[in-house]
Amino acid sequence: MSAITMRIGALFAFLGFGSLILKQLGRDFILISWADDMQPTFGIVLGIVGLVLIAVALLIGRAKSAPQPQQQFAQQPPAPGGQFPGQQQYPARAPQQQYPQQPGQQG
Repeated sequence: MSAITMRIGALFAFLGFGSLILKQLGRDFILISWADDMQPTFGIVLGIVGLVLIAVALLIGRAKSAPQPQQQFAQQPPAPGGQFPGQQQYPARAPQQQYPQQPGQQG
């Protein structure tokens, strides 16, 4: 639909703004010669409508091409013991080496 809207908008803008230029040269588009007595207002309005249609087509195309957010699955709570399924079990803390207390230090 956005391609058709873009083409119609381009046609309207071309005919509208082109009719303004041709009117100054003493010529007109045969397709819209019935609107000669309504120039330049008709040409300006038709050109603006064409630009609006082009903008709508671009916005529709941009919305379709925007990446859709991917669904994120909720994380499962950790299994009892604080581990996730498939996780290797390691000791919570490595045993620490005990050093004798130095004289003069409080421990």
